[in-house]
Amino acid sequence: MTFIFWLQFATVCVAGAMSPGPSLALIIRNSITISRFAGFMTAIGHGIGMGVYAVFAVTGLIIILTTNEILFQFIQIIGILFLLFIGFQFLFKKNQEIEHIHNQKNFNSFLQGFSIAILNPKILIWFSAVFSQFVKIDASFFSHSILVITASVIDGIWYIIVTVVVTSYGMGDFFQRRKHIIQKISGLILVLIGILLIIDFFQNS
Repeated sequence: MTFIFWLQFATVCVAGAMSPGPSLALIIRNSITISRFAGFMTAIGHGIGMGVYAVFAVTGLIIILTTNEILFQFIQIIGILFLLFIGFQFLFKKNQEIEHIHNQKNFNSFLQGFSIAILNPKILIWFSAVFSQFVKIDASFFSHSILVITASVIDGIWYIIVTVVVTSYGMGDFFQRRKHIIQKISGLILVLIGILLIIDFFQNS
């Protein structure tokens, strides 16, 4: 694997990580409403979840998932239900309940980040498109491992940067005073994305 080849792949991964979506909403919510460390844990969990998808793509399981319509639709349904569940939970959590989520275990934040990556069908589609361009049949196990690690690390680092930005340089106090609003906005974004996925699911089914 040449450096130019790796750089091209890394650039695509950066672009994918920076695209806004439910993951970004969750990272910002946990960072502001709970703590910076909770944001870090969410980011790490999300990065590992992305790494799991990368392993699927490299080992060829992506082919099985994309050619098995029933299995793929099941993954889509689970993903949509998860996004809606998290979204409605954010929307309808009372203000006094929001104050108490500071006690949320950091491991829960990790699981939230991991789950929202694993249960997002759009990530599956994205990886199938990206890795089809970079995974070579004659490439070594080491080269494929580098691709997996690169995708996972870049995703985790990007969301760690997001966590630092929204909790530093005066932004922390700004967001902290508006954490109830952020909670509701994050929930609304997740619900809207879930509804759009439902519409897309039935249009393509």
